[in-house]
Amino acid sequence: MTDDALKETIARLAEPVATSLGLVIWGVEIVRAGRTVVRLFVDVPFSAATDAQPDPAPLDNDDTDAPALVALSASLGQCEEISRHVALALEVEDTIPEAYVLEVSTPGLTRLFFSLDQMRHYMGDVVEARLLRAVAINEGAPEGPNPSHGGPRRIWRGELLAVEDDSFTLAPATISPEGDVMPEALPPVVIPWEAVRRASRMYIFRQPQKPGKGRAKAPAGKAQASKGKAEGKPGKTKKSKSSGSEENL
Repeated sequence: MTDDALKETIARLAEPVATSLGLVIWGVEIVRAGRTVVRLFVDVPFSAATDAQPDPAPLDNDDTDAPALVALSASLGQCEEISRHVALALEVEDTIPEAYVLEVSTPGLTRLFFSLDQMRHYMGDVVEARLLRAVAINEGAPEGPNPSHGGPRRIWRGELLAVEDDSFTLAPATISPEGDVMPEALPPVVIPWEAVRRASRMYIFRQPQKPGKGRAKAPAGKAQASKGKAEGKPGKTKKSKSSGSEENL
């Protein structure tokens, strides 16, 4: 059985119990690394999630980095019930002959997209697209890619601007180690869905500023003494290195 056929079978087996719980099948992922891992993602319908979303509480003026409220999702108990049902059905039908692991979960904040229709609800969010082949800006234009826009890439990140029938458009951007989304000086890139290997929403977590980061001021007397010593005798300068890290939730 091919992976595509296996995905369709998993979705077919899971759909009745998911529907009875008021959930939908978000997608199925097959990972073959040592042993087969079957990942089934379930979620609440988008309309139901937005209808159940409570009104946001008023924020303080200084609380500009507070995370937005997220839509309601499937519960752990619901995922366990679906997992038991699908695992039993797979054993009865002997669908997967080799050893495998079945995982049932929600798509999460950094959700993987399985279709263009799923992306339409996330306009303005940051999306990462990993491609089967390198795609350049204006690749589909009659004159071809513009060399001044840089070379083609196999990974594009940026704000989701539009979703068409067979492609989507990103405004290229980079993510700083502190979690800032910085637009690139490039025009939007149109990415064909057939070229996508993996497309996912990026949850940008802004790193909180650590307290006590600034250097403490020395007392006036010590500052004057240090200044005189520095003027009388040159000293060595010690250089420090700083590094940041980037994290997707």
